Amino acid sequence: MNRLSKPFFFLAIVLIVVTASGCVLQQTIAMNANRTGIAATDLLVDDFFVGVLEDFQPLQDQPTDEPMMDRNVADFVRNLTSKRSVSNIFSEKIGPNSYAIGFDFSSLNQFMLDMNNQQKQNLLNVTVSGNTTTLTIYLDINTYPQLTKIIPFLADPNFETFGPLYNEGMSETDYLDMISYILGEDGPASIDASLISLLFISPKPLTRVSGGEKISPTTVRFDIPLIDFLLLAKPIQFTASW
Repeated sequence: MNRLSKPFFFLAIVLIVVTASGCVLQQTIAMNANRTGIAATDLLVDDFFVGVLEDFQPLQDQPTDEPMMDRNVADFVRNLTSKRSVSNIFSEKIGPNSYAIGFDFSSLNQFMLDMNNQQKQNLLNVTVSGNTTTLTIYLDINTYPQLTKIIPFLADPNFETFGPLYNEGMSETDYLDMISYILGEDGPASIDASLISLLFISPKPLTRVSGGEKISPTTVRFDIPLIDFLLLAKPIQFTASW
């Protein structure tokens, strides 16, 4: 990683993540002027969700004592190693249910192509117009299948029934009632306490931000309540220009 030292970088993210409860996904992207950069994913999973995952996992031909979350994280890291746009992969289990993954990318656009099997995608794009560079993220029901190629766990039969494709059009109240019925009364509270957060660091001062909170001249944070991700009742959109 050429902009920030790796140990300091992950320490900063961990401090952000552990201040929250529930299931928290912190995705950080720091981009250089030549549009190379580093990406880091920190995941903190509530004990409730870990129990649900273990209860719903299918019977395996070869039983293993390895926790399901450990296996999913390991599979994701193995997938990264085959991508030409990725280098210097870092992965560590930093707590009983928390994980840190980081890597360098040569191009975000190429990385997204690599992760989407070289097929065009509309989830994340970096565009240049004159002297302005813009990062755009757009997630809705139509682009969600592209996300499952990047994060295969989302397409796991044990998870996808809780995701937006299976629950399209359901209200938040009805969804949480369903979760309470299937998973128990702790389910809705755990979902309400859960958050997906994107922290983006640009190489120059940001000139325009949409959908996020600018927390420094070059840093913007974009928070998504987990329920919004699970239902995708409306598109999740974010842009940052510099």
